[in-house]
Amino acid sequence: MLKNLKFATAAIALGGVLPIWGFAATPGAAGTTQTPAAAGALVSVKPSAEYTEDPLRSTPATWVSNCPKYRFCTTQVGSTGRNIGFQFYRCAEYALTNWGVNGNSYRLVYNNQNVTVNYLNQRHGVVDSTGPWKSDVVNFKPIWYISLCN
Repeated sequence: MLKNLKFATAAIALGGVLPIWGFAATPGAAGTTQTPAAAGALVSVKPSAEYTEDPLRSTPATWVSNCPKYRFCTTQVGSTGRNIGFQFYRCAEYALTNWGVNGNSYRLVYNNQNVTVNYLNQRHGVVDSTGPWKSDVVNFKPIWYISLCN
């Protein structure tokens, strides 16, 4: 129940709805697969996330809400317009490339671990943070790094 309350709070922060980013079906013959309207920027992280799901098999909100214990989870819109899920757990500073540039830069995160996650700018200054065992909505556009060490 408390987890649902956290995500309801995140929905309110996003104007009452959690965003679901999708793509339009390609017009044509019946049975064709869906493809994105246009290619975007390639999204990456170094060192690699401990787990990546590309593309997501569920909505971003559902995927983040199912974040395993002792992980930090979030999603990004990839270059194909599909959502990618990322899970982190190591004490490391991760360099983010093109996070927040495809689709909506505001993304739901869930810090399901006992450390604070810091969001850092280009000069490694702390822009924002998410405390232990908390969900949040983060604008990834100005974020260049995330740190799971404190």
